[in-house]
This record gives sequence, structure tokens and C-alpha cells, in this order.
Amino acid sequence: MSLEDSIERVRSALIEKMGNKSYLRPAGLVEALAGDTKESAITVRQAMGRLTKEGWLDGVGRDGTPLGQVHIIGTLPVKPIDPDAQRWLAVLEASGVTEKDRKALAPLSAKLVDFDTPEMKHILKGLTRLRENLAGERGHHLFLVSAKYLIGSSKLLGMLAGPALRTFGIPVDGFSTHPPYVVVGGSTQPETVVLVENPAAFELAMATGAAQRCAFIATYGFGLSKTDNEYGNQLAELVKYGFSGAITLIREGSSCPPVRELFSHPRITFWGDLDLAGMQIFERIAAKIPRIQLSALYGPMLEAIKDTECRHPYAVATGKPRQKPYRSNRQDVQQILSLCERYAVDQEIVSPEKIELLASHVLDVSAFGL
Repeated sequence: MSLEDSIERVRSALIEKMGNKSYLRPAGLVEALAGDTKESAITVRQAMGRLTKEGWLDGVGRDGTPLGQVHIIGTLPVKPIDPDAQRWLAVLEASGVTEKDRKALAPLSAKLVDFDTPEMKHILKGLTRLRENLAGERGHHLFLVSAKYLIGSSKLLGMLAGPALRTFGIPVDGFSTHPPYVVVGGSTQPETVVLVENPAAFELAMATGAAQRCAFIATYGFGLSKTDNEYGNQLAELVKYGFSGAITLIREGSSCPPVRELFSHPRITFWGDLDLAGMQIFERIAAKIPRIQLSALYGPMLEAIKDTECRHPYAVATGKPRQKPYRSNRQDVQQILSLCERYAVDQEIVSPEKIELLASHVLDVSAFGL
């Protein structure tokens, strides 16, 4: 194997490593290139020395040792034009969209290789229409929106999701990815309406005598993950829009009022996990229902968080990998945040006896020395 071959391998590795950067740091560069090219460090230095003498590389001594910021100052090979990318760029150019939009949508070419030019035109037209109608489509199911705007395909919008669409002005996370089911159960004339973060806790409450005095509301959907607090976030989102578009189910054995009637009840409380995300969900709901209060069912959880055997840290294994401390403008929330900054307690820890005793009441934080 000749030195000339090694030089070209090092040249290619430098181009790859440079990417869109303006320079490479000298520390560890020789060793990294040796690993990329399977050449020895001595050979890499020899190659870099030659490239410097050719006037192709700057920031490297003639012996091949990086001295500072390493720059490529020579000619770079012209990348071959991808015909699929060229077709998509031609569609963008011919459509008359702004240069800003062309730059935003150009990266979609890699995801559109299987479409012919007329189909690409229809897709671009659909994306433009969707952006114009975005406010009216927000919260609708992703599959329905996709099929409506993108050549009848329910999956295409999700496949195109990413930075390019966000830059274009279509944040796909604004669409629902699962049917928003709301389940209600409990008393026909409830003393209190309790919004419950997780469906397992809802079922626990429905199995107690509290269901004779309270109405409980929870949300669920196929594909929802408690790890990502999706149940509570979906509940907050449905409350925000007054349960518009929600599919309401009455739990077997219940004859409580419809969810919209419960939504206007004068006494509404929230019962969720005692953690940072749970408090954020409560605040999102309170922005829509200012009269809502924390349920007295938080009481046993506030006691449990003092017990090292009943509390858990914020970790992947406990389903709380990304929760970060924050400050609240609400005094009651901030008082609770001071207790759950490092540890959390899930609402399922509350016993049926405590649920029956406390479900109809409002939390009195002063009773816990807060």
C-alpha cells in the first residue's frame, strides 16, 4: 500500500470530519484520523505534512503535527448531484415558494425518493395548505390531517416530521397521535369532580365508596406512556380545549353527568403524581379552570414522601427521566415543589381507605407545615 493511497484516505477522512465546521481542533486529531483510516499515527502525520506542503491544509506543521486550528484551504471534490434531490429542488423552484421555504423544505428530498414529480408537487401543495390552515387542524389526529392534505396518505406527515417541517412552520407535535379517550365515572350528583392523572388510579378510586360521592375523570389512549407523563399531558390538553373532539366513555356501573357538565362543576380538584411533572400538569389545567384546587388525596402522598421506603428518585427506571426543577408563581404549588424537588411519590400509593375518606375534600397544605 503506497503513501499516496494513505494520503488520499487521510484527505477523505479530514473532509468527512470537517463536515460543516470551519476548523478542526488539534487535540487528538491525529489519533482520531488514525482510527478512521486504520493507518498508523506516523503515517497520518506524514500524510498531513504532505497535504500542508501542497497548500491544501493549514494549521499543521511540515512534520504533520497539528499546531492550532486545522483548516482545509484547498479545493474540495465536487459532490455528485443526487437526481432525487434535484427533482425535489426543481419542484420547489418551480412552485414559486420563497427562498426561505425552499431552504427549509430542501432536506425532505431524502424522504421523497419514491415519489414522482407530479406527486411531489401535490405534496408541496398539501404542506402549504396545511400550514395555512394549521390553527384549525391543531389537536386533530395526525393520521386524519395527513390523509386530508398529503395525497390521501395517513402516514406521510409523520414520516416527514422533523426539523425541516418545523422550520417550514408545521410542528407535527401539535397533532394527536392517538384517539383522545376520556372516561368518567362516579356519582350522579357529585360533591366534587376529581381530575385524575393516571387511569390506574382512576380505577382504584372507582372501586371505593368515594364513587358514591364524587365524579372522577381520567384520560387514556392506545400508545400512551406513563414514562412520558402522556396521560396527564393529554388530560391537560383536553381541558385546555374544553374536551372538544374527545371521545367520552361512561364507566360501567356509572350514571354520572357528561364530561362537559362535570367540567362546569363548582368544585373541581386535581389528583396526580407528587412530582414535578404532576405539578406542571396541574398548573396547565388551572390556566383553563382557575377555581381548580389540589385534592386532599395528595395528603397521604405528602406523608409518604418523608419516608425513604415510599419515595423514589427521578430516574429512567421510575419513569421520570427528564423532569427538571422549576419555580411556580402559585404559592400552593411552590410549597409542594419544595418537597418533591429530589424525590417523587406516585398517586397509586394512596390506599382505598384513604381515597374513600379524602376524595371529596380539598388539600389544606398548612396541615403539613407548608
